[in-house]
Amino acid sequence: MRINVFLAKLGLGSRRKVEEFVLTGRVKLNGRTLTDLSYRVEPNDEIRFDGKVLELEKNSSLPKVIAFNKPRGYLTSHEDKHHEETIFKLLPEEFQKYNYAGRLDLDSRGLILLSSDGDFIQAVTHPKNKVDKEYVISLKTSVEWREIAKEFMLGVREGGETLRALSVKPANVIQEKDPNKTSHLSIILKEGKKRQIRRMFKTKDLVVLDLFRIRIGNLDLRKFELPEGKFMPVEPESILGDKIS
Repeated sequence: MRINVFLAKLGLGSRRKVEEFVLTGRVKLNGRTLTDLSYRVEPNDEIRFDGKVLELEKNSSLPKVIAFNKPRGYLTSHEDKHHEETIFKLLPEEFQKYNYAGRLDLDSRGLILLSSDGDFIQAVTHPKNKVDKEYVISLKTSVEWREIAKEFMLGVREGGETLRALSVKPANVIQEKDPNKTSHLSIILKEGKKRQIRRMFKTKDLVVLDLFRIRIGNLDLRKFELPEGKFMPVEPESILGDKIS
């Protein structure tokens, strides 16, 4: 296989991204710097990236993509010097090198996708594919949801950025006494800016008690059983449909 496919399959990035690594001299082939993007990797080749030997997993039975239901209190990170509890503490050894498609912050929970395929990660996270994500938000107080929906869908300013939701509506997780007010909202985003939802509610002086990502693309936690802290293999097509090739 071509060198960019080889590197992408190891989860180092999309094919386009790993081509930058080759062209900037970060990849070595049998002890020499490789800059030829057309090079096809042979079985006996030694490939190094930033000095580290790379090889494809010999266990081809591993799934390319897994869905993970993240509990609150775990970082979406491989490691962090300030916080030892990461999502990889809850995953088996064979998934420790997988990369994640989008983070959830420490206090948030719900669906995360992890993959050994850099092209898949790129397909999920790239804005051009418009993969939407749905969240169920629990607030400390009930709110007049229609006014908030209007403002959030138009966009609010916070931290020098415009933050916008695709959809805002009641989540219908409990029976509300007043249909115009709720403390549980369903929010759909096509953007993925850092702590976006919490920042949006901050502009309204509203406290978020719980943030639960319930869906990414076509994959919806409400349609199958996946306890918090557990994972399951999934097919890329079940998430992206025809958005991945």
